[in-house]
Amino acid sequence: MKTVPSPLQIDLQYHCLIVRFPGNFNCLSWAPWNGGDTSASAVANVQVGLHGSSTSATLAEDFGVLFKAHSLIPEETIGLMTAANVSAFTDCFLNSSGAWVHVLVTVGLSNARSVLDDADVELGYRCDSVGTVNVVMATNALPTIAGRIQAVHIASSAKAAAFRDNGVTSRKSDRPADLTGTDCLVVGANGEIKEDHCGLHTVLGEMMGRAVYASVAQGITQYRRS
Repeated sequence: MKTVPSPLQIDLQYHCLIVRFPGNFNCLSWAPWNGGDTSASAVANVQVGLHGSSTSATLAEDFGVLFKAHSLIPEETIGLMTAANVSAFTDCFLNSSGAWVHVLVTVGLSNARSVLDDADVELGYRCDSVGTVNVVMATNALPTIAGRIQAVHIASSAKAAAFRDNGVTSRKSDRPADLTGTDCLVVGANGEIKEDHCGLHTVLGEMMGRAVYASVAQGITQYRRS
């Protein structure tokens, strides 16, 4: 793979990791701020206390202060929250034949879970022990939402593989863990490259899987050393 620089701008501030896209990217996520299918020019991954913001009003207030401080446009910024140390973020950039993938990850494992674990609460939740693995994956491919949905699948599978291969276990059941109870994933794409399929038979899918796996695995190692 030819070495080229990533087009993303990584801005590490106090308790905040900002990923700025080169223009507006079509994004898919379940982020607490601007989640869903949306257009964004940046992602802000904010380090918070174990309880975070408790209401939608305080969440908007917290993000509003942050956006103003860092010249971010609220309507064009996806907001993530984590109790993990954002300054220990890991990343991996890969490119091939004009397509590129850049993944950035923050890792906390204090609430690692198996998908077979019992729930901690009934409907709604408040988790007192929050780690969170937040993944931001950007690419210049995937012009449609169908491709971005498939990318969510590939990235989630790669994260689970990194958990498995590094022996992460559930803090609730001691089963092999697949994720944490508060993980979030953002897929951002500008569709410059018209490749819209990223299954594991494709180079694009390979790059996505390898980049997420490498970043999460490195993050797990760093978390255990801290």
